[in-house]
Amino acid sequence: MSSDSSRTPVASHADTAIAMLSPLPFVTHPLPGIGGTIKATPQDFVVEEILPYAACGEGEHVYVTFRRAGWNTADAARSMQKCLGLAPSDVGWGGRKDKTALVVQTFSLRCGVNHPLAEVEKALADLPFEILAIDRHRNKIKTGHVAANRFSVVVSNPEPGALPRALAVAGRLKQTGVPNFYGPQRFGHGLQNIQRGFALLSAGKKGREDTFMVSVVQSALFNIWLKQRMEAGDYRNLLAGDVVKKTETGGIFTVEDPAIDAQRFAAGEIVTTGPIYGFKMKPATGAAGEREATLLGQFGLTAEDFRRFRSPGSRREAILNLADLTVGEVAGGLRFRFTLPSGAYATTALREFIKS
Repeated sequence: MSSDSSRTPVASHADTAIAMLSPLPFVTHPLPGIGGTIKATPQDFVVEEILPYAACGEGEHVYVTFRRAGWNTADAARSMQKCLGLAPSDVGWGGRKDKTALVVQTFSLRCGVNHPLAEVEKALADLPFEILAIDRHRNKIKTGHVAANRFSVVVSNPEPGALPRALAVAGRLKQTGVPNFYGPQRFGHGLQNIQRGFALLSAGKKGREDTFMVSVVQSALFNIWLKQRMEAGDYRNLLAGDVVKKTETGGIFTVEDPAIDAQRFAAGEIVTTGPIYGFKMKPATGAAGEREATLLGQFGLTAEDFRRFRSPGSRREAILNLADLTVGEVAGGLRFRFTLPSGAYATTALREFIKS
């Protein structure tokens, strides 16, 4: 970064975004938090990936479901690739999972239709993974091929009286849902990825990590949009022009008359969505659209700026429904169990309880 006397618009935009992101509001304010620590050990943070389909039993891709701890997704993929003599492109997974966690995940390995499953399992036997299932399927698992993630998380060393506090927060969240913020891990240490992402969008240069860094900017702008929505008192309100998603089918449509759709929204049949800006994103219209356009313009960007990075954009659900949330006491803390859709962060749900 240059000195204050010669700061560029890029630095100013990144700094503005960082300032606008902190602090994010709590939907359960003013209920007190429980404090405590997450991820004291990998076994305290368990995540099980749920695919949208099961292996069909035939095809050139071998699906391996395994349990691991202390490994990130990319390193686990490389280790399997080397054991089987595959190219990096032969290995597929639906999403990255935390290293400091006990993870159940499925990889696809393009081994060919004639490679015996027993030999695949034998080749992986020396890796520190517990193989839970192995089968064949016709297609590679690609990024996003995850229906949901099931979490079991222990918050260690909470404050005294944590259980009734947690139950009060849980009760509120079942009424309001959880704001679907991206977690801080998305933005890197010290939010440095936001600086890198804005620099890429301004410079027009392209490198190996461009796609991810640009997605960091998209994520930051979504968080700012959702924060502003909450601060305006419209977190649980529909606006004319909102783009909403049907929770059962995933279809999206634009709200023309909020009064007509208010009952479906209150019942959880539809949910508001926020902008993941890109050259193909379906924009909101009316009052909701003016907010989205103003926010993007504040950072000197247009939808077309994302085209050269092949970032089409999308809509992201603004509210998460924790229908299966449970809270219980364990030795040294509280255990939280819940399921989140792909792309949602467990830390986002837990911050409502911890509040530290």
